[in-house]
Amino acid sequence: MSTRVLRVCNALGCLWKYQSALRYQEHIASSVRHQGVADTLILLQHPAVYTIGKRGTEADFKVSREDLRGAAVQTVPRGGETTFHGPGQLVCYPIVNLRRLKCGARAYVEGLEDTVIATVGERGLSAQGRLPGRTGVWVGERKIAAIGVQISHGVTRHGAALNVSTDLSYFDSIVPCGLADKEVTSLDQELGQGSLTVQEVGDHFVQCFMKQFEYSMAETIPRSQLEDWHT
Repeated sequence: MSTRVLRVCNALGCLWKYQSALRYQEHIASSVRHQGVADTLILLQHPAVYTIGKRGTEADFKVSREDLRGAAVQTVPRGGETTFHGPGQLVCYPIVNLRRLKCGARAYVEGLEDTVIATVGERGLSAQGRLPGRTGVWVGERKIAAIGVQISHGVTRHGAALNVSTDLSYFDSIVPCGLADKEVTSLDQELGQGSLTVQEVGDHFVQCFMKQFEYSMAETIPRSQLEDWHT
């Protein structure tokens, strides 16, 4: 049986501008597709930014751009609508060759949801995905994680955003993921403030992702290789 290796890029030590993260994803995706580089899981945090997916529109914003408290706005090629990223949120970008993984697009998205569910479940929190008319992962009627992916030539980009200690008031300025009547939540809100760090949750996510997609070995990308990307 061959060894299935996952490269892990843990970049949680600083905030990555959204454009920098996009460029890094494209760099890794090209290496995975054209050079046979192992699948790579990127973990990071962004400064405050609203991202508009393929189904998102300006109507998703409840306030003017001037009233977004300095948060950037970025149109992105992932699926889904409009959401928020910011400090205290674990952003997970798996760059995966689905053909090599022998995994279809739907199974991959469902596996990503299940990874988030398992991650929060390790702290005794019951969450659900694949609910009728809803995207992402939910704790009761409250959304704790957004899922939005892009697949090009069989290689994935974008992924999951799990609220750990996120300032949830930023979501008040938008209709998150097109769901006007639903609340968002975070691990802090559900388990108590300061109960977990983003780094701790990131470590759990890596373990759950490897188990979900049957990777047998992890290789860490040295942080020295990231210095030219996150500025």
